[in-house]
Amino acid sequence: MKTYLSFLVLSLLLLLAGCKEPVIDEGIEPFTEPATTDPDGGNWRPVVLKSAADISVPQPAAVTSNAYQAELASVKNGLLGVNPEQNTAVTYWAAGGVLRWNQIARQLVAKYNAVPENDGITASSPITDPYAARIFALLSVAQYDALLVTWRAKYQYNRPSLIRQDVITRVPIADVPSYPSEDAAIAEASYQLLAYLFPDEANWLKTKATEHKQSRVWAGANVPSDLKAGEDLATAVAAKVITRAKTDGFGSALNTNWETLLAKAPYDVTWKSLEIPARPPMAPLSSQVKTWFDSAAVARSQPGLPPATTSAEFQKALTEVREIANARTREQWRIADFWADGAGTYTPLGHWNRLAEDLVRQARQNELRTARTYALMNRAMQDGVVVGWLTKYRYFVPRPSQIDPAIKTATVIPNSPGYPSSHATISAAAATVLSYVFPDEATNLNAQAAEAAISGLYGGVHYRFDTEAGTKSGTTVGQIAIDWAKTDGVK
Repeated sequence: MKTYLSFLVLSLLLLLAGCKEPVIDEGIEPFTEPATTDPDGGNWRPVVLKSAADISVPQPAAVTSNAYQAELASVKNGLLGVNPEQNTAVTYWAAGGVLRWNQIARQLVAKYNAVPENDGITASSPITDPYAARIFALLSVAQYDALLVTWRAKYQYNRPSLIRQDVITRVPIADVPSYPSEDAAIAEASYQLLAYLFPDEANWLKTKATEHKQSRVWAGANVPSDLKAGEDLATAVAAKVITRAKTDGFGSALNTNWETLLAKAPYDVTWKSLEIPARPPMAPLSSQVKTWFDSAAVARSQPGLPPATTSAEFQKALTEVREIANARTREQWRIADFWADGAGTYTPLGHWNRLAEDLVRQARQNELRTARTYALMNRAMQDGVVVGWLTKYRYFVPRPSQIDPAIKTATVIPNSPGYPSSHATISAAAATVLSYVFPDEATNLNAQAAEAAISGLYGGVHYRFDTEAGTKSGTTVGQIAIDWAKTDGVK
């Protein structure tokens, strides 16, 4: 511990003394060693791969070989020559590769979640819930499967960690075999997936991936051959995940021929765009996207037809929206605003990814377990979006302001049918999965999901039955994800 404290003090002095002060945009995170190493991780159940053995990793050079000893000596000697910029990169990525790339994904989602141009033609903003759900799920799956292959090779070849070879690393590292590098696997898988999804950002992403990988050499955590092996295996895994992405049906979700569904809607008053001019809804056929879990079970979580607008139950729900809108409390304003997650944000999906980050840190999850947590949660949330969109574009239930234009909303009215609440569905799915992974946090997580669900009612854009249906559906989808997790081999 003294070594790391000394290192931090020295780092700060170097930063202050440097001619060009580096910028640490996320601050210096607390450095902690992972709570577990999970040597059996290579046997865990993957998502896209059939098993971690699908991707072969070549046997590394022996630690007694001249080639390896030269690499090791170079890393040791290089530790004394690390400059402030390199030191900044070491501390930045030492917070966790999976977490950092999830932050990058959230940053990109927020960047492209722009307010649509008011041309009356554009389908919607470029990034909405269905887009964001898919981005986070694909990224997490690529990271997780790549790390499963990494863990299998680590304990197959058992190249000792550098701390076991008398290297005083600049940051704490997991005491796991160093070959292949888990950071190189994360960096390459993340870069390739995000570059596929955000091609205009490919050069910037490539720069980030290169820095991430090289930071592990500057930190004294890996030699270059560790990095090369991690990079190669991740390239193979990313190709398989991208192949799935190309056939997941998302292209059909963008089909604007949604009026045929509207014509079949059984509800007595159907949704219409409240935007001026009216605009087609966002990714209306997202229900056609391939689910990550049992598609039949996910489909069964779909809620039934809500009460007709002429029913006493509907009128009671509408009256509640009116009363809240007319006398919204300070706390209701806060909740509506906190969970709005509209244009310019990383959407409700990103909101839950941010919440998960704190839990991962508190639990000191290693990279493999972190990737599993995100892969479980993000797949559940995407499946929640699928069933939510299936329901929205089956019934086309109008928003409260369509029935009563006098209702004053606290947030922008989403340009989509209201039933069920997407916030409620997504949040219930996320909280259910996270409560399974972090059972001590279940009460807090469920409270946050309940607040996210009710935020739509407080904001005046949902009826209470929207939120209740979404919560029930999302909870069911979350449980389906948990059933999968119970058989994935993780203890």
